[in-house]
Amino acid sequence: MESKKEIIAHINQNYNVVLSNRNTSYSKINKSKKVWWFNVATSKFTAPVNLLLQIEGGVFWIVLPTGFVKAIDKVFKIRDDKDVVDLEINADSRNFLCDVKSGGTLFDFSEYIKEEIYFC
Repeated sequence: MESKKEIIAHINQNYNVVLSNRNTSYSKINKSKKVWWFNVATSKFTAPVNLLLQIEGGVFWIVLPTGFVKAIDKVFKIRDDKDVVDLEINADSRNFLCDVKSGGTLFDFSEYIKEEIYFC
C-alpha cells in the first residue's frame, strides 16, 4: 500500500472515519533531507487536519484538532506566496516528529499521533 488514495481508503474502511483530499495531507520521507514535507492551506485549519506520514511498511496518522494551537502563524512558518503552512517534520532520531522548518519552535507532533498503521 503506497498511494495516498489507498491509505485513505484503508483508514476509512478500518477506522470508521471520513478522510479525503480536503482534510488530509500525505508525505513520504524526503530523499535529500530526512523530513516529511507538507504545505497545508491555512484555510484547512478551521477543521481537523489529518497528516499521513509514510514510513517503511506503514504510516503515522496524525490528527490536528481545531484549535490545537492558538495562532498557527505564531507557531508555524506561513508561506505568504501560497498562504500555506510550510512544515518539515523531522524523520531523524534527534527531534523526531518535530517541525524543523518554523524558525526554531520545534513543534512536537508526537502527541497528535492517532494511530501507527502497519500494512501486512
